[in-house]
Amino acid sequence: MSIKTRANLQLVYVSDIERSVEFYQQLFQCEPVFTSPRYVAFSASEQGDALFALWTGGEQPSPSITRLSEIGIMVPTNDDVDALFDQWSNNLTIDVVQSPYDDVFGRTFVIQDPDGHLVRVAPLD
Repeated sequence: MSIKTRANLQLVYVSDIERSVEFYQQLFQCEPVFTSPRYVAFSASEQGDALFALWTGGEQPSPSITRLSEIGIMVPTNDDVDALFDQWSNNLTIDVVQSPYDDVFGRTFVIQDPDGHLVRVAPLD
């Protein structure tokens, strides 16, 4: 089985989730579609098939840490996250940064592209 993928999640690191949610609510003129203490997502398309998300990272974000973006690929379920990891981990050219684990938004793993950009796979919110 081959899982089709596409970049459908823009994840932006923030140091203050409440302040950032308020800013993007005003900017996008909409409410988040998913909210948790460290992760908040907004629909990024009229069809609702793409998200723009704010993420503090660790449980206690440090304002001194440089904030970067990640490329996000969302698949239908937690099981699909694991299946895609198994599919990709057989490819010796893919650098796995973080093996699958459970986080506030579900099952996830991270790989690195050839330029060092992080690509996170997670289930649809």
